[in-house]
Amino acid sequence: MDTATETDKSLRPAAAILRKIRLQTGRKISTMFVGEYHSAFKGTGLNFEGVREYQYGDDVRSIDWNVSARLDHLFIKEFTEERELSVVFMVDVSGSSGFGSARRKLDVIHEAAALFLYLSQMNNDRVSVLLFSDRVEKYLRPRKGGKFVLKVIDEMLRCRPEGKGTDIGAACEFVSRVQKKRSVVFLISDFLENGDNYRLRLKHLSKKHDIIPIQISDPLERRGTHFGLTEFLDLETGEVFLSDSLPDDLAFPELQDFNSIKLTTAEPIEPAVMAFFERRNRTKLIKNR
Repeated sequence: MDTATETDKSLRPAAAILRKIRLQTGRKISTMFVGEYHSAFKGTGLNFEGVREYQYGDDVRSIDWNVSARLDHLFIKEFTEERELSVVFMVDVSGSSGFGSARRKLDVIHEAAALFLYLSQMNNDRVSVLLFSDRVEKYLRPRKGGKFVLKVIDEMLRCRPEGKGTDIGAACEFVSRVQKKRSVVFLISDFLENGDNYRLRLKHLSKKHDIIPIQISDPLERRGTHFGLTEFLDLETGEVFLSDSLPDDLAFPELQDFNSIKLTTAEPIEPAVMAFFERRNRTKLIKNR
């Protein structure tokens, strides 16, 4: 059997997920998703193109004083929007992602990552991916194109993490080291980690990059209903414990400092993602007024 055929077979599960995304969104809505994504994340910087003579009404802040002094006439700098977007996916594959009452949180993580990978492919973005638990499990360097997107999804599906715990802070430090160019960073996780030390590192990372947390939860994590003595298993530590009660509202991390996307195992992901795009684009319009 030739290598190409073997590669095609290995990528079939990944292709199936992308087909599912396209079927769920539909052609019309899919086009809308791509348009909203492009509007929300079009370009993260400006490229210098050249200078031209100053005209009445031009922004004086754009004047190139060095060129103007040399030529004894006012000139302004011209820039073009950077078309290529750099996108980073930080994907949590820790033990807690295996929990779910309706479906596993990991399934929602895969679906959310596949949707945004599909949108980034349609937008011709450069994509890099970090799979993490309490350590770096896998890092895929920046590339673009449909084949690379399939490879990323396949790596996620095949991943059998060595670590069970969660260390978002360490993942943030890794991205800070390897990602020098300003990027849009999608952090897909349930954010269930002992302590909240990661918040400081996440804020530090946000000084350079545009951070979009995508928080995955299950209804039982937010409201547990149990009767009598119940045995629980901590999926990250392996600890088994007994309890006869749980609080009505379980403590769940909130990310007030970020414009996050909240997804649940009990609902489809598309409405929440579209609502995020609309909210982000509305905020951009207000800022530009």
